[in-house]
Amino acid sequence: MIKSDKSKLRKIFQKRRLLLTPAEIRQMNRNICKRILSLESISDKKIAACYLAINNEPDIKTVIDQLIKNKKTVAVCAFFKKLNEYKLVKLSNLENLKIGPYQIPQPSTLTLIDPKDIDLAFIPGLAFSEDGLRLGYGKGVYDRLLTNTKALKFGVCFDFQIIDNFSSESHDLRVDFIITERRIIKTQNI
Repeated sequence: MIKSDKSKLRKIFQKRRLLLTPAEIRQMNRNICKRILSLESISDKKIAACYLAINNEPDIKTVIDQLIKNKKTVAVCAFFKKLNEYKLVKLSNLENLKIGPYQIPQPSTLTLIDPKDIDLAFIPGLAFSEDGLRLGYGKGVYDRLLTNTKALKFGVCFDFQIIDNFSSESHDLRVDFIITERRIIKTQNI
């Protein structure tokens, strides 16, 4: 698959997500969060990389809230203008967020978290294949941030975003599990 094919797939899935009704999104988000919170594999983890949803991505704020209540460290992406790149920073609560580039919320106070310290990661995507390939927005943010981590990686998406295998590049991030509102898929990556 060439890059233009990936671009077409991105457009298709962005449009499809935007067609969801608020009621559909709320119900699917509830189901996804229930599945995540029922995972035994997260109880012994200390530092979780999460994301703050945009553009009808599955919203996992309920999970983030619970992780913080359980005294886990939560990290999210934040853009550093001077470096012109994204880094992982600590998220202490879901208040006092500011809007960063691409309308992505991020903490007002930026305390760096070393990606090597992450032991659990929840990663959004426009599409995933059952063998763990992730189609992101094309900026390579998660590919770069989570390359050198041994974290257990969970792709988070709606069930319609699971597609047949698509080609990837060597730098593309693979996930160990995919969580949707209907199921949890163990990928070939694990």
